[in-house]
Amino acid sequence: MIGRLIMPVVFIAVFVVWFFYRLLVKKEIKQQLNNAYFGLLFIVIWAVIYWLLLKD
Repeated sequence: MIGRLIMPVVFIAVFVVWFFYRLLVKKEIKQQLNNAYFGLLFIVIWAVIYWLLLKD
């Protein structure tokens, strides 16, 4: 059970690191906005599914 809860946190952390790398180092986030929006949408849908599955 703990492994299932840690995996989404790790993926969200990787996405945040990728986002800030593109924003601060590469300075090309405007070219990657579609990917950023898709990533955020994926995280939101994933969070809703986890919430529905784990609520009692």
